[in-house]
Amino acid sequence: MKTTLISIVSLLLFSTTVFSQDGFDALKASQYPLKGTARYMSMGGAFTSLGGDPSSITLNPAGLGVYRSSELSATLNLQDNTTSSLWNGQSGSDNNFTAHFNNVSMVTAFNGNNPKFSSAFGVSYERIKSFNRSGIMNGTNQYSSITDYMAGYTNGIPESDLTTANNNDPYNNTNVPWISELAYQGYLINPNTSASTANQWSSLLGNNEHVKPQYAFSESGYVDQYNLSYGVNLNNFVYLGASVGFQELSYTLNSNYVEAFGGGGNMNLQNQIYTSGSGIDVKVGAIVRPTNFLRLGIAYHSPMFYTMTDNYYADLYYNAQYTGTTYTPSDGGYSKYKLQTPSVITVGASGIIGQKGLISFDYEYADYSTMKLRDQNNDAFAFNTENQDISNMMQGVSTYKIGGEYRINKNLAVRLGYNYITPATKSNAVRNLPYNTVRTDPQYFLQGNTQNYAAGLGYASNNWSIDVAYVLMNQHESFYPYNDSWIYSPDNMVHPASFTTKTNNFVMTLGIRF
Repeated sequence: MKTTLISIVSLLLFSTTVFSQDGFDALKASQYPLKGTARYMSMGGAFTSLGGDPSSITLNPAGLGVYRSSELSATLNLQDNTTSSLWNGQSGSDNNFTAHFNNVSMVTAFNGNNPKFSSAFGVSYERIKSFNRSGIMNGTNQYSSITDYMAGYTNGIPESDLTTANNNDPYNNTNVPWISELAYQGYLINPNTSASTANQWSSLLGNNEHVKPQYAFSESGYVDQYNLSYGVNLNNFVYLGASVGFQELSYTLNSNYVEAFGGGGNMNLQNQIYTSGSGIDVKVGAIVRPTNFLRLGIAYHSPMFYTMTDNYYADLYYNAQYTGTTYTPSDGGYSKYKLQTPSVITVGASGIIGQKGLISFDYEYADYSTMKLRDQNNDAFAFNTENQDISNMMQGVSTYKIGGEYRINKNLAVRLGYNYITPATKSNAVRNLPYNTVRTDPQYFLQGNTQNYAAGLGYASNNWSIDVAYVLMNQHESFYPYNDSWIYSPDNMVHPASFTTKTNNFVMTLGIRF
């Protein structure tokens, strides 16, 4: 009974004091793709200085002031996601399909016929991000091995902390990272026996033994946002607005990292990560119409303040000196923490070409080096190292948007759009897992540029409308299976895989005005 009580106390202490998050996790919750109504997406999201569209609620709530009548609308998005990779000359590909509603909204207009003062109240549900994606990366003839990483990561830990002899439980020892315990139990690392290298570890692989790596992953989940917004019109000259957003996040990662050893044998490290969270933010904005031709807009989005929960599970299959499978505890690793995303500023200008068309430009900026991880008491000290890494390895992101619309007649409009997004990760960014982490997935992606190409049609008649859009997102990344700074041989450096995600979005919005 006494032993059981000690184990329970140790586990509670472990799960409340050990954290496993870093900047790459923060990015997942902080970045959002081009999402919204069909009209908004077909014009590349360049709507900061425009309005009269439900997507104004999450971009610039001042756009609600443009409404002169009430509107109910819904947007369906069919998303086809294809990934491709190239790793040491070997290719891989996978695809994923999903369907979801981007937007369901209700805008109620007040005093719509009064040019001096009118207003509108908006309520909306939006899926601002879908995590659904899967990928496969095949490599060959790589002299760097995850077993080298595991050995370097374990250096300094005595074997007595890793063994399960004498009722020792390494998974309840806050000095033992779980990936080290998996490697030890899977016979992938060996202790050095020399007294001068006590508590030092080496890979089971021989010198110059190459490996054939493979990584497969599947992501799923979403970020949903519920908004309450209000916008006003002052003399058809200035439009002001504000909104409060409540977010819900759900994310799941299943991954397999496999190595076939050149000297015979193999290993397979499987990870499951489940993340849930909720948060709140505030947006304010303004649109000015100095002339009938010109619109100018600006909006500020506060940071999103999230409360997050992570659960980690892993198992390791090994087949070299010995064969078997070892597991992390069945109740998994657990972390509860808080995340502050960066604030966002967006500015825009648009030109109205009579009754026939318009062209719009936006610039958006968010500094991802300002993201902050905090503990449940809202104290950032527990994440001091991780937050310093965020500051050093993440950077500001610029998004450039352009969109145009041309009315063929009073009912039919054609639209084109484009946007370009710079990467949030610096080229020298690495994943530095906390030394006593419960997570066992050292893999990470470095971002490249992202581009969105968009086109669409809109048809309106009397009090109803239908809009359709097609958007192709092209995103480039570099995949690293682990941080090779833990490997002490310059011949064993990691060669990253080139990874491309192409997402085809087919979008339709139905709207009724009254």
